[in-house]
Amino acid sequence: MAKPTQSSGSKPDPEPEQPEQKRPAEQPGGEPTRSRRTFRPSVDIYEVENGLMLLADVPGAMSEGVTITLERRALTIHAQVSEHAPEGHSLVYQEYEVGDFECQFTLAGEFEADKIEASLTNGVLRLTVPKAAEAQARTIQIKAGS
Repeated sequence: MAKPTQSSGSKPDPEPEQPEQKRPAEQPGGEPTRSRRTFRPSVDIYEVENGLMLLADVPGAMSEGVTITLERRALTIHAQVSEHAPEGHSLVYQEYEVGDFECQFTLAGEFEADKIEASLTNGVLRLTVPKAAEAQARTIQIKAGS
């Protein structure tokens, strides 16, 4: 079946939606400082009862290659991904580019770095960042001066 022709005053047909592309972590025009391609993972952040929960997509990463640090208020996630090309074969066509993942967030509030928990299942990193216990209010006794 043929497509109907467009009249000169109508808008062109919208192009079909393309799948979301990986976003390079390097800023355009910046000097690359990484030894290989690095992408910014898609991350969802939820506020939960006792802190934050982050879900990051890091396909191909293994738990041994994931590094999570919280320094001051900067939370950094880095995931190394190794290439899985079969030996003795040459690449003919590629749709999926392999690279590491890295992202950094500045957290508002106080969190307990030593109680952060992380798990990696099917390429999804789940990170639980508990809030620090608030300082207990106390009454300060005043001593009479002599």
